[in-house]
Amino acid sequence: MIILANNPLFNGIAPNVLTEDLREINFHTRIYRKGEILAHQGDVCNRLVILIKGSVRGEMIDDSGRLIKVEDIAAPRAIAPLFLFGNENRYPVEVTANEATEVIEIPKTSVLKLFRKNEKFLENYMNLSANYAHTLSDKLFFMSFKTIRQKLASYLLRLSNQQQSEHITLNRSQQQLSDYFGVSRPSLARELAHMQEDKLIIADRKQITILQKQALIQLTVSASHTGKCHSDDREE
Repeated sequence: MIILANNPLFNGIAPNVLTEDLREINFHTRIYRKGEILAHQGDVCNRLVILIKGSVRGEMIDDSGRLIKVEDIAAPRAIAPLFLFGNENRYPVEVTANEATEVIEIPKTSVLKLFRKNEKFLENYMNLSANYAHTLSDKLFFMSFKTIRQKLASYLLRLSNQQQSEHITLNRSQQQLSDYFGVSRPSLARELAHMQEDKLIIADRKQITILQKQALIQLTVSASHTGKCHSDDREE
């Protein structure tokens, strides 16, 4: 139960209280091999799945059957907690084990019982769901930009505002950022290099200096007025 105590869903709940609460509900553990599918896109989400070992990836299948990676999820996080409730409580992505993975599965009825028993668990669940919804909203926002350059411009401007500086530190690796934008890592790296060649930014690993802030702002503004794609964005 120590691993569960590290999960945000159980933050602030004393280990002895958590142990006692779990004794009164139904749950079980399962082990998945590397490459094994935990859930198919469109499956009914009727249980809370919490990783206690290993990691999984969420991939969305488009109309052509192509898998688009959405994110990686590592222990001790929960998988798609936002989609356990609602009229259309189905997995939005296909969930596949990246490695040998162990999970705890708590049926929806037991989750509801935990809500009634422990107000802190309910509060944590609501906060986690709200944060997850915010992340999805962000993804949709960046999907509204047609080119990688526009996505990067918006992202860098946001970080600049948050860090209150034009010398900023990326909070994601290039691979994480490319997954976040839904583009390939080579395309992202190439566009960062082109933006540096155009003297819009200076890029040194995770350290970025914005040289032409107004030009980046203009890129995000023009996104809503044009459908033209930058030549290096065709790989999207």
